[in-house]
Amino acid sequence: MKNLWASKRSRPNFKTTMGFLTTCMKEPTEEDWHKLVRLMSFVKATVEDVSFIGADDLHSMLTMIDSAHAVHKKDMHGHTGSVVTMGTGVIDTKSNKQKMNTRSSMECEFVGTSEALPHTIFPNLFMEGQGYEIKWNVLVNDNVTEIKMLNNGRDSCTWNLKHITIKYFWVTDRIEDGKFVVQYCPTTQMIADFMSKPVQGQLFQTFRNVIMGWAHISTVFKGYICPVEPIEDSMRK
Repeated sequence: MKNLWASKRSRPNFKTTMGFLTTCMKEPTEEDWHKLVRLMSFVKATVEDVSFIGADDLHSMLTMIDSAHAVHKKDMHGHTGSVVTMGTGVIDTKSNKQKMNTRSSMECEFVGTSEALPHTIFPNLFMEGQGYEIKWNVLVNDNVTEIKMLNNGRDSCTWNLKHITIKYFWVTDRIEDGKFVVQYCPTTQMIADFMSKPVQGQLFQTFRNVIMGWAHISTVFKGYICPVEPIEDSMRK
């Protein structure tokens, strides 16, 4: 529980591990124990690490959402990860098991976006309450099919997707209202991957540096530009 508190407050770089471990509280296995031991070794080796948060512009916000399909062995649920940033570090993160089973990776991504989007809406409303309207509010995704579903709604759905059209198209409504726009992001630049699945090697180092605020997001996501203009103009472009 101490690790869970730290991962939510100051150490988002091991929030993914905590997202998986907290699903094994009732019936932990020996494999789960080894995961915990490895996590504690990492925490001990990086106990002096400090995260930083900064904003390039108080009117701009970027959200990255990614989901891994059927990665939980016990019930084959997917896992959703998201990061919300204003340039340096992250102001909000999510790494949680999905609440329902999905039949494909695209469907898993679509459900994950619906579950994670409130983590963008709440900071958006908070900033507006402080007098800073978010004019550049962008959601990026690495699944082209999901982007079409988010933008087009039922027009991009076939008969076998009817079971998700009723509950999850509130995201499409917000896009049509001009609340935010959706853009494509290559998988190699999808920082939310860090929150949805285990990442290793150089990619782990790169994503961790951005999430902890040690490197600016533009070092990974090359398309990060914050034009301070009405979001309706961005949609027309």
